[in-house]
Amino acid sequence: MIVDFSNILSSTAGVQVQAHWEPIADATYNLHQLTQDQFDRLKARLPETVNMEWEQALELFNPKPVHLLKNYSQTDFQVFLPPSTANVGDVWELDSKGILPFLCQFHPGATTKVTVFSRRTHRSEGAKACLRAISSNYAEIVFRIHAQFVLDASGIRLLPAQFAGQLVLNRKEGAVVGFSLALPSRNSNVDVNAFRAADVVFIPRMELSTLSSELSTHEITWETAITEAETRKKLATAFYKFAEIEWIPIEDTVELAKGTNRPIHALVLFGTLDDESC
Repeated sequence: MIVDFSNILSSTAGVQVQAHWEPIADATYNLHQLTQDQFDRLKARLPETVNMEWEQALELFNPKPVHLLKNYSQTDFQVFLPPSTANVGDVWELDSKGILPFLCQFHPGATTKVTVFSRRTHRSEGAKACLRAISSNYAEIVFRIHAQFVLDASGIRLLPAQFAGQLVLNRKEGAVVGFSLALPSRNSNVDVNAFRAADVVFIPRMELSTLSSELSTHEITWETAITEAETRKKLATAFYKFAEIEWIPIEDTVELAKGTNRPIHALVLFGTLDDESC
């Protein structure tokens, strides 16, 4: 089913979006909670890099959303839609400038330009979306955003693994039914780059979402749809070519190696391979 999304959001009603940003719960090096003594030693060793006081550093590493609740217009969400028509399963690029106002609800230093200490921009920057499901009245779009947050002028930054999101539209009324944008809730989901060091941390919840809706997506009978797993796979392969590889469980690999008399080439990875976390 081909759907035309051109200027589909016609409702004049506003959309309230709430923000949640919980503090760091776990870290490898605990840069976010250095003691006064540890901080003073670090500052003495790197005076040009550590140009703040201890209390400022503690506050910097524990930010809160700029806006706990923010009003958006229906047309603000047009940025998540395809430029014209789309079929279920189609993937398209999202305009970074249109996405930034949503990310800036967390922090004004939000950017979709993903950089590291070398300031080299990764190819996995930006955002993409996929049309997951369609019915006569509704449409569901799933998206993935790679972004970072520059916390201060010295360049301290938080690099989330990714933001996974969902937008549900009422096609007949031209209105947003539901919206969410969230950091994956798993350990090692954010990198902290600060003071010439990188720390791998866990933030339990970092999310934007619309206030409770009377309609649950489980109540919608979709006419054409792909599974959420298939959708996430399509988005992952749009960012990383190697995500097309079909991985085999280790038990099956051993049996296959025995049957074909071929060696196993094993790689041990720290963290997740197909996003921006370590």
